[in-house]
Amino acid sequence: MKRINILRCATAIAVLACSAFGTSAFAQSDVQTRTFCIYDPIGANGFIYQALQDYVLQARAWGYKLETRAYTDEAVAASDLKAGQCDIASLTGVRTIHFVKFAGSLDMAGGLQTYDEEKTAIRVMSSPKAAHYMKQGPYEVIGVVPLGKAFLFARDRHLLDSISNIAGKKVAVLSYDKQASTLANVAGASPVGASIASFGPMFNNGSVDLAYAPAFAYNALELYKGLGTKGGIADFVLGMLSGQLIARADRFDADFGQKSRSWVFDNMFDSTLSRVTGAEDEIPEKFWVHISGERDQKYREMFRTVRVKLWEEDWYSHRMQHLLKKIRCSSDPGLAECSLDSEGGAVN
Repeated sequence: MKRINILRCATAIAVLACSAFGTSAFAQSDVQTRTFCIYDPIGANGFIYQALQDYVLQARAWGYKLETRAYTDEAVAASDLKAGQCDIASLTGVRTIHFVKFAGSLDMAGGLQTYDEEKTAIRVMSSPKAAHYMKQGPYEVIGVVPLGKAFLFARDRHLLDSISNIAGKKVAVLSYDKQASTLANVAGASPVGASIASFGPMFNNGSVDLAYAPAFAYNALELYKGLGTKGGIADFVLGMLSGQLIARADRFDADFGQKSRSWVFDNMFDSTLSRVTGAEDEIPEKFWVHISGERDQKYREMFRTVRVKLWEEDWYSHRMQHLLKKIRCSSDPGLAECSLDSEGGAVN
């Protein structure tokens, strides 16, 4: 938080100084106003909305005054982006895949397991060499930050003892997240459609047995109520969630997207990561169910099966899918999948 405040002050001082002495590259009349729609399940008091105020200040230095709107419903923010009512929207990668497949595929099921791996992937995505792939149609992803590991929450921790225990159980899945419903079907569970706003209450009132979420949902959505005294959280990483800034490219200068991606990676990755890991530390140790050994191998194989299926259905960007396989195998060359001819071929 201290670093964020220092950065915010420094940026504000720079903007004010330029204005006061008339040395800004952008005269007041040159500043263009754009609408920035920020999805945060907590609204304007949430950490996503607050963290992006630094970006708003930086954009002013680039000649854009961003008028922010807070959204607690991601679907509405995405709809307003499509309708042209937002020039930039802050969405999750699970949603962004419907706009820019390469960038949205970062949040792939079992795609990455560690934040070091995710940082490598986002560094690649934010580099000028990847600029072409961050655009699709009228949209361009102009910044990516980590939003945390997704974990499986169970009202009965014994369901996590074996994948076979999940068969027949109800699991809340986001209705637009094809990978989640595919995963539930492969595991033999019964997917129940939900939204980000509804899956918490469904888990807490027992309408479903299982739900997946990042750690910050534990307090923000009060998932501890559903965990009660018998519940548990598997520490196997279902996927690495990301927050992505997506813009209508024709509303900005041609070099804005790359400038923005580089700035977001250099200035927001570490501070955002600190917030999400802090949320993971807030979960009491008693709830964690550690997945290792043979169970870890079975989880990994199930996720590989899901990714192969979705490769064949062209759901993910093949380029991103092979990139994430290379990153996984660079971190752990001993993984069985590394020598298999799947997800774009063997990598060692």
